[in-house]
Amino acid sequence: MSNHGPSDHDPHGHQSDDQIDFRKVIMVGVVSLIVFAFGTWWAAGILHHETKRAEDTTGIPAVPALIGKAEIGIVDQVPYSGDHRLADWKQERSSRLNSYGWVDRAKGIVHVPIERAMDATLAGSLPEGAPR
Repeated sequence: MSNHGPSDHDPHGHQSDDQIDFRKVIMVGVVSLIVFAFGTWWAAGILHHETKRAEDTTGIPAVPALIGKAEIGIVDQVPYSGDHRLADWKQERSSRLNSYGWVDRAKGIVHVPIERAMDATLAGSLPEGAPR
């Protein structure tokens, strides 16, 4: 048998309240921030030193980022306010769907406005040889 008293065992299964040592938590946070700041300072120093060494070795000054250009390398850098590509694409497609024109003049194939084509399909007045 056990020598545990009523205070040693809770028959209802309740656990005791755990206490968090906030001083340790805060110290870990502060130490982490100090290590991060030191690492950032060290990395900036290495970058500055290596950039200077590369400039001295090659004689070519480091060029800052080309912000504001439409394309940097292969990355498209079009500002949202000046990007009209989607509107232009939609207008091209809309004009194609709502106009007459040649698809293949040699074969005599034309395109017609989509509304007219749908009406003709519903009316059953498709030209000879048209897919059904």
